[in-house]
Amino acid sequence: MARKRSEKGGMLVLVIAVILGIIMAILLFMLGYVRIVGSSAEQRTAIEAAALAAAVDISTIVINTPEFGYIGLSDSAPNGTDTVAGDTFYTPVHSINTLIGTARLDMIIAQQLGVPEMEELAINDLVAAKTRADQLITVLDGAITTGGNGTDKHGNLVTPYISAETAYRRNQIRMTGSSNYILGSLQLSLGAIEGGSATNIPIPNPPGTDASLNNNNTVGGNYKSYTNIPFNGQDFVFAGISDSVKIVDHKKFTTSPSGVPYFHRTILRAEAQQQVDDSGLQKSSTLLAVACAQPASVFDPKPFPGALTVSFPDGMPDGTQQLTMPLDLYGPLLADASDYYRADAGDYPVDASSTIQADTSWPLTSDAQYLVSNACVIAVYDWLKRAGTKADVSSVVGMHNTPFDAQGPPVPFGPGGILGTIPAGIVHIYRIDSDGLVSYQSKDQAPKPWYVVGQDQAFVESFDVLDDGAIPFTISPISLPSAFMAWPVTTTNASLEFTSSYDIYVRLYSRRMSTISGGKHAGEPMDNTVTAKRPGILRLSHLVPGRAAFETVFQGRGAQGKKWWKKGQVGFNGAPPGLSAREDFPSLGASGNLDTSPALYEKYDDSGGGPRLSYKTNGSVSDIRFRRVLRVDDDVSPPNTEFAYVAER
Repeated sequence: MARKRSEKGGMLVLVIAVILGIIMAILLFMLGYVRIVGSSAEQRTAIEAAALAAAVDISTIVINTPEFGYIGLSDSAPNGTDTVAGDTFYTPVHSINTLIGTARLDMIIAQQLGVPEMEELAINDLVAAKTRADQLITVLDGAITTGGNGTDKHGNLVTPYISAETAYRRNQIRMTGSSNYILGSLQLSLGAIEGGSATNIPIPNPPGTDASLNNNNTVGGNYKSYTNIPFNGQDFVFAGISDSVKIVDHKKFTTSPSGVPYFHRTILRAEAQQQVDDSGLQKSSTLLAVACAQPASVFDPKPFPGALTVSFPDGMPDGTQQLTMPLDLYGPLLADASDYYRADAGDYPVDASSTIQADTSWPLTSDAQYLVSNACVIAVYDWLKRAGTKADVSSVVGMHNTPFDAQGPPVPFGPGGILGTIPAGIVHIYRIDSDGLVSYQSKDQAPKPWYVVGQDQAFVESFDVLDDGAIPFTISPISLPSAFMAWPVTTTNASLEFTSSYDIYVRLYSRRMSTISGGKHAGEPMDNTVTAKRPGILRLSHLVPGRAAFETVFQGRGAQGKKWWKKGQVGFNGAPPGLSAREDFPSLGASGNLDTSPALYEKYDDSGGGPRLSYKTNGSVSDIRFRRVLRVDDDVSPPNTEFAYVAER
């Protein structure tokens, strides 16, 4: 009996041992599973940290381009110490998405205005933006490799791979058991997100401007990335860049998104391997983790993008050929050819070494004559694109269709007004405010100060663009230094005819916006007291599409063969009255040489480095200037042969 009880007891012990073994195995398995699951979760945290770190880095990398200056994935105000122009001021950084969005907006405005040449300029910028974006992506591809790097706006080296690997290691597995990052297993690559996501590039205002926009190609009032959003035959595809760096679904990552004619790879994919050793299970596991992050752009509000001025120092045309509103500047009245120049070796003419040279880089291949009307189109376009993606379409269209203000009453001419009165000058000033609406202001304008031509920027001239622009009148007899006699011979029986003809001069300060091609000011606006001060401005509201509603906020012929003044012939500097040669620069004495005294010019005179003054106010982007032609007759010179402008009233 005792023996039987012993056998049963032994069996019970055996059963208990087996059960305990099974339970222990289950517990060990569960512990290992929990470790693996926990390790996987913590590794996901680590790989997401790595992806975010690398995405932050690539958001800061910039390159310099001849068309747009510094570009990157993110916009930036002009505060980068490595973006300095030749005049010591910093220049902005433009996001590739902002460049594409600006071109699309300006195409929409051009179509609504019915100005195909403006649309051509926008297409030119789109093509250049795509090319430079490709160049940027190539730089980013190199920067995310092991040992790769890029450069930020301060000139600092940016090392996305090192940043990602450091972030991964700081967040790697902390659970019980041995876990090791497999050295060199971290891989970074760039691609896209299938179906796209929200960007921070706003769609055009006012709402409804572009009927092709819908919930399939926009998100929350912004364009959608990796989605073709064509306009008038041109394809527009925005890269994956949002207002903040964020994790996106790695399962949607692709190197070839469907349905788009082109794209720029900005979504950063990170993957890494982690070896987990479990001594309890006597085994090890290799875990692969993947995460994707979208880079960010800090949207630059461009608080003061610059001003456009249309100047009539000698009064508005009041003859048969009248310019009544900005849209008239593109019309048949200004269908003459022009000459296109560039200021070389400094700001012309105040820098001693500066000269004016013929420029063959006319931007409109559709216009081989360099028409005056298209010079005006270029001037307005350069002003418009500096506003980026915020310009209100209806306000810009309304501005074009809003009549110019009337000039003031006639003003005295000659010392003490002894020669009677002449038409008052007027300048029309257009600015784009922070909300995208256009502000309009007019002021009295005298012939001086003259404006310089910025280094490597453009200057257009054409004579007699309006043959019947004003009703002629004559002042006689007057005393006047002879144009043909040695100074200071003076005639007393001269006559001065204010003819019906007008010449035009167009200065383009932002034609080339780069430290590479834009001269010492890099195509930034000229600081200008005329455009910076803002009393008495009216805003052109977008309430009535195609027409401006005012709301008060607070109180020819080209110059070819006619450049006699550039051939060393004489000019005027008489008093009374003050006359200058037939050119848009002051002349000095009877020799006709240019007076290069800086005191006579509106010029770049801000100093000190950092962001320039025109970023904080409104500088001159473009000036379209009409000068009324004077004919001088005296008893010495041949009759009806000398021409001049009023130099001072």
